[in-house]
Order: sequence, then C-alpha cells, then structure tokens
Amino acid sequence: MSCDDNNRYKLEIWQGSTFSLTITVKDGSSNTQNITGYDAMMQIRSGYDAANATETMSVSNGEITIDGANGNVYIELAATRTANIPVDVTGSGIPPKTIYVYDLELIDDAGRVSKLLYGTADVYAEVTR
Repeated sequence: MSCDDNNRYKLEIWQGSTFSLTITVKDGSSNTQNITGYDAMMQIRSGYDAANATETMSVSNGEITIDGANGNVYIELAATRTANIPVDVTGSGIPPKTIYVYDLELIDDAGRVSKLLYGTADVYAEVTR
C-alpha cells in the first residue's frame, strides 16, 4: 500500500448524527487485499500541529472494525460522539462548519504502519438537539 493523492478523501460529518464509512483495501492492481491480523487507528485534529486529537477512533475502542479476509475497514462514530465535535457557528456559512484534518492508518502484524486515507473532515453544526 502507498499513500498518494488517490488516498485523499474529504469527510463530511454532521454533529449529532452517526458517521460511518467503509473502505475496501486494494493493491496496485485493484485486487482486494487480505488484511487479517491488522489494526487500525484514525484521528481527527483541528490542525496538523494540534497537540490533542479532537476524536480518536480505533479497533480497541470499537469504533473501527476490520473484516480482514474481505479487505474491509468499517468506521462508525456514534451520534453522541459527533455531537461533541466543536463547530464555529459564528461564520457566515449555512450550515456553519469547521474544517478539521484526519488520517487513517493500518498497522500490520509486524507493526508496519501504512497511511490508508487522509484529508479534511468538514464538521457541520447541528440544529436539532
């Protein structure tokens, strides 16, 4: 696996709504890759230099699951968690949003880390609470 512009993906997350995403890992020939035994972690931060993550999703906290034989990585962030991601509502956009950065990493059974996805995560303000 390698990380290039094909791995850049813009996420859209709505406060107070369940966020889910499925990624199928493929090799350079577009064949599904077996990722049995892999681990995964994803963080959302306010910027690349932010000291703390706004959200951390992982296999260990149950927000990422891996179907290794089929090469699938499933991410799900509960509505109660997305409701707590800060959005600047003072801007002029309708609906207001705050742009974060994220990346998703796969870790193989030898501890090698690969960047699976990266990009921006637009988090939109919730009205109904």
